[in-house]
Amino acid sequence: MATMENLLTKKDDIVLYRAGQTVKGTVIDTNPSRILLDLPGGLTGIITKKEATGFGVSTDSVEKGSTVEALVINPENEQGLVAMSLRRASQENVWAELNLSLDEERIIKVKIVEANKGGLIATYKGIRAFLPVSQLTPLNYPRVDGAAAGEILQKLQEHVGKEFAVRAINVDREAGKLIVSEKAAHEESKRETLKNLNEGDVVQGIVSGVVKFGIFVTFGGVEGLVHLSELDWGHVSNPAKIYSLGDKVEVMVMGIDGDKLALSIKRLTDDPWKKKVAEFEEGQEVSGKIVRWNSAGVFIEIKPEVMGCFSLDQFGVEKHSDLEVKDGEEMKGIVEKVNFESHRIDLKKV
Repeated sequence: MATMENLLTKKDDIVLYRAGQTVKGTVIDTNPSRILLDLPGGLTGIITKKEATGFGVSTDSVEKGSTVEALVINPENEQGLVAMSLRRASQENVWAELNLSLDEERIIKVKIVEANKGGLIATYKGIRAFLPVSQLTPLNYPRVDGAAAGEILQKLQEHVGKEFAVRAINVDREAGKLIVSEKAAHEESKRETLKNLNEGDVVQGIVSGVVKFGIFVTFGGVEGLVHLSELDWGHVSNPAKIYSLGDKVEVMVMGIDGDKLALSIKRLTDDPWKKKVAEFEEGQEVSGKIVRWNSAGVFIEIKPEVMGCFSLDQFGVEKHSDLEVKDGEEMKGIVEKVNFESHRIDLKKV
């Protein structure tokens, strides 16, 4: 084993190292407490157990005769050896890789290890990363009615242990800060989907959110809303009784506004109301009992699940509170229009 003092006589062979420099060397000896390296210039490097493990490296993978890259901590320690670190060299390589992935917009995979109210904590080859809630894709976003903080955190914690495909959006080696985005990793897919999407298209998707006013469905990196009124031709009071997160569904694209999509499930099937009113036509006389009245008019039940509506002006009033009608009172009317959009038959008084 050569010391610095002995090597000073071999000026032609000396290679001076500086702290922070990475150097490749050949493993000449290894034991549970340290690794010795033969370095260029005839110097000997030493890597302690503490500096040999971490950031994707392990002493188990280091064998005698193998070549490793280590970072210089001290060009000459008390023993005249070059103190080095395998894990710090690996760490620097990872940061360099992250900077490259940022520049080239590469997709990387991270593992979620923690969750807090602001987002998810992940690791990438030993480096901690932060994935903000705002950078999650619709499928993983913690959508909660009322935005209750406790429920949001609970949903975020369900991701711990999972692997996410992300893109680095902020890499700061000096501050040790790495911020990643799941949304950015799917941006290209989203642009491609929107480019080729048209109203009337029928697509397969996954339920990414269930709320009081409908369900959110994601596909191809985009997300759309199926409003409560578009879930079924019949009345749906609680979408959560029918759909769950992760359910596969087929939807029709009803509207496209930028990246906001209006979707429908009910329009994939025929409207059963059409069959119920097939017997009615314009000019036909019908009758039924009054079941309700409001600002839209007075409604009578012509047959089960078929309502007829008289406008308020036919009663000579502007407000429904001024009506003089009784619940259950029989009325006759003439069919003016079978209103498929509103699911009612517009009537005029006989």
